[in-house]
Amino acid sequence: MRSFSVGLAPSYHMDRNVILFDAGGMAFFAHAGYGLQYAVDLNLKYGYFVNGTDYASVDLQYLLHETRQSYFSVIAGLHRWDAYGFDLTGIYTYAPRYWVNFTVGVDMDLSFAKQVNPRFWVPLNVGFNANEVMFVYLEYNLPVSERAWDIVALGVNFIIR
Repeated sequence: MRSFSVGLAPSYHMDRNVILFDAGGMAFFAHAGYGLQYAVDLNLKYGYFVNGTDYASVDLQYLLHETRQSYFSVIAGLHRWDAYGFDLTGIYTYAPRYWVNFTVGVDMDLSFAKQVNPRFWVPLNVGFNANEVMFVYLEYNLPVSERAWDIVALGVNFIIR
């Protein structure tokens, strides 16, 4: 069954090196997704940074492998923020119960400014199915490259079938 989802996710961006990133602080993201096929989703995202340039992206998510309690997927897309860029993410999700799941992955971001700026994170996420139409999650993006920064987000998705 195809579904459509919309969500909101306030996030806080913390930088240990303010020279590399000058738009730290609060950001508010709105996102929407649509299931094109069972294993393919189209996602749109808009982010308003209180202290910086707005963010917009389009991604495709592909489900690589699924079992009863877990799945692997890959997400690739384009964004516009400080410059145009490319995103690539691989994630593993484990759902020990219907109402809770845990996600870990590797997230790469390339911005094509005057220099190519590669940034890498390890997203760590715990999500809760509050009911059939609402999913609430808490996410921390652990920076694993020099140009990345800490990101903490709390979000909610509404699923419309």
